Amino acid sequence: MTNELEQKSFILGTANLGSSYGVANKNSTMQESDVEKILRTAQSLEILEFDTAPKYGSSEIKLGKYLDQSKPIKISTKLDETTFGSEKLMFESVHNSLERTKVKKLDTLYLHNSDWLEGNKVTEIVKGLKEILAAGLTRRIGVSVYDVESILRVRKVCPEISVFQVPENICDRRLLSSKAMFDMKDDGILFNVRSIFLQGLLLMPLKRIPLNLQLAGESISQLQNLANRERCSVFDLCLSYAKRIPWARGIVIGTASASQLSELANSREYLPLDWESKLIRLPEWILDPRKWL
Repeated sequence: MTNELEQKSFILGTANLGSSYGVANKNSTMQESDVEKILRTAQSLEILEFDTAPKYGSSEIKLGKYLDQSKPIKISTKLDETTFGSEKLMFESVHNSLERTKVKKLDTLYLHNSDWLEGNKVTEIVKGLKEILAAGLTRRIGVSVYDVESILRVRKVCPEISVFQVPENICDRRLLSSKAMFDMKDDGILFNVRSIFLQGLLLMPLKRIPLNLQLAGESISQLQNLANRERCSVFDLCLSYAKRIPWARGIVIGTASASQLSELANSREYLPLDWESKLIRLPEWILDPRKWL
């Protein structure tokens, strides 16, 4: 992995702004005043890209309510399984998202799940995506995936898809040196990295890790020990790793507060030379929150 820090865009994930999201924030709904402060702080820090979805509760509405539209903001949203009955429903979902967020055009319209491009509605979905793109309602279309194989399948089904959200973090590293990722980047495919904190799991004190995720303890303990040795925070290490992913264009980050967002902007960009030898990877099933019980 190169030691040069390529400039990457921060993309503020908004799942927790309108709903309870993340293992570290279970059953916790953010106050309206806190949401406003986070969004105002994001723009003051020149974080102008936002990732949302209708499934994120009132997140789209709050983006439309609190963002300063005079700035060059970019909003990406998603289609979910409730829209795939017809092209009409897909278009309605996009128009509703545009109305709620108060932008004229989406930056990227994502599918929540790449598996939908393998089912019996694939023809309808692909046709709808192409027509939404042709109508100028979004700059690009994309998919949220979990592995390289899914990306390759999606590209065969719908070559117009040019953006992928992929999971990657310092305790994962499955995609880091993938030749396929580099090749696709060279072909103009854009990759935005999510799960750099794994829904907050990597930042949790050991005693707060849920019982069903206790097998993550050893890796997280090593991460904490490395942070202590280097006199930095786990937050710094996770973010520094994400910034050094050579094929990534953007980093989707979540935050629980405006102060945490400011910490992100001022984080220390540093990884010691021996960092990888000090950290074992998390068990593969823990890397996929869909498998958490």
